[in-house]
Amino acid sequence: MVSSILGNYLLAKGLISEEQLTDIFAEQRKVRVKLGLIAVAEGLMTQEEADRVNQLQAVMDKRFGDIAVDKGYLTEGQVDSLLKKQGNAYLAFAQALENQQLMTVEQLEQYLLDYQCENSLTASDMEAIKSDDVDRILRLYLPVKAEEYLPIATLAVRTLIRLIDSELYPEKAYLTSELAAQKAAVQYVEGDTPINCGMACDGDNLLKVASIFGQEEFEQVDEDALDAVAELMNCINGLYASALSKDGVSTELMPPEYSADITQVACAEMLVLPLVIKGAKVNFLIAIDHKLELK
Repeated sequence: MVSSILGNYLLAKGLISEEQLTDIFAEQRKVRVKLGLIAVAEGLMTQEEADRVNQLQAVMDKRFGDIAVDKGYLTEGQVDSLLKKQGNAYLAFAQALENQQLMTVEQLEQYLLDYQCENSLTASDMEAIKSDDVDRILRLYLPVKAEEYLPIATLAVRTLIRLIDSELYPEKAYLTSELAAQKAAVQYVEGDTPINCGMACDGDNLLKVASIFGQEEFEQVDEDALDAVAELMNCINGLYASALSKDGVSTELMPPEYSADITQVACAEMLVLPLVIKGAKVNFLIAIDHKLELK
C-alpha cells in the first residue's frame, strides 16, 4: 500500500507519469533492495559515500557491507541490521525509482517532507506509512473516535488487496448518515456484534471489482455485476464472522442486497472509506449496530 500512496502522490505532483508509475510497480515486484540505498534511507550513509562504495565494488571482490565497514562508514552491527530490512516495501519502492533512474532515495525523502507537511502528518505517522502495515496506515485515514470501525476496515482492505488490486490505496474516511450513490451492494451480519458492510459508487466504478472477483468481463455495473460484488462482500464478512467466532462471538450472515438504481445509501451512522481500486474510486461502507438502506 505504501508504494501506491506515495507513487500516486508523486504522480499528482507531476514528478512521474502514469506510465512510469506502472513501470515502478512492475520493477518493485522483482527488485532486491540494495544495502547502500537502505543505509542512505536510514541516515547512516550519505549518497556520496554509497556511490563511492559502489564504485569500489566494481574493482574489488567484496560485498557492499564489507567495504562500508572497511571504510568506516558502517559498523558490522549496522550492516546486520540493514540486511534485515531488505524486504521492506517502502525501500523496494525507493529502489525501483532509482533503478528506473527517476530519483534517488535522498530526493524521494525530500519530496516526502512536502507530503508530510501538506497532510499535517507527524514523523510517527510517516513511519506508519513506510511500514506498509494496513492497520497502522488505516488509522491515519479514519476520523477521530472511529476506532471501533478499524478491525473490519483493515480486514476488508487486506482482502481487497489480496483478491482484487494489490496496488489500491485509501483516501480520507468520514462518518455520515447518507451517501449519494447510484449503485451499491451491502450485507448485514446479525449477532452479538451486528455490522453492515457494503460497496457503493456512481457510474461504473465498481466494474473492475465485479469483473475480477466474478471472473467475468461485465460491460456495465448492472444487477449481474453487483451480484458478484455482493459475493465479495459475503467473503469479507465471512472472514470477519470467522474471526469473531474464535472469540466466542455469535454471528449470522444475512442474504446480501444490491441495486443498480438508487440515489443514496442511508444509515443512522456509517463510516465511508473511499478506496481507489484499479484507478476508480469506490466507497467501502461500514455500519455498526445499524443497517445500510438502499434508497
